[in-house]
Amino acid sequence: MSEERRGPDRDDAVSADRSGVLPPVLPADPIRARGRRLVEVSRLGDRRVVEVRTEDGVDLAVGMLPDGTPFAVGNVCRHQLAKLGRGRVTDRGCLECPWHRAEYDVRTGKMVTGPQGMIFGFPPYSAAVRAIGSLVPLSTRRVSLLDGWICLVDG
Repeated sequence: MSEERRGPDRDDAVSADRSGVLPPVLPADPIRARGRRLVEVSRLGDRRVVEVRTEDGVDLAVGMLPDGTPFAVGNVCRHQLAKLGRGRVTDRGCLECPWHRAEYDVRTGKMVTGPQGMIFGFPPYSAAVRAIGSLVPLSTRRVSLLDGWICLVDG
């Protein structure tokens, strides 16, 4: 039986398993930033994005695009408040919501495709949600790579 560790040094597999069990709107245990250092790139995994809580208590979805560009955006989907850090980065370079697969451009914070699925993929509904996601984009934070970490940039 494996022992579950909590806190900033917990094992990635433990946190990934735990957040995969929770509905994507419930609180989880985000990675804790260390000052301006948000997350080590090696901790991103196959989804290329994780939830990170800054020292001032702000939750971000932090990850890397397929071209190697790091990003940090607000962690809450505009559709039904799912935690975007539990989603994934698509091969097209969008952040995909883990619940209904709405996609965001992490450079602008705007929703580029609305929710998908039998109910939420209904074109007029999806277009309305996408319009809201464009009018009220995700917050974006300036980040850079430094010594294998994704770090906040001043300003």
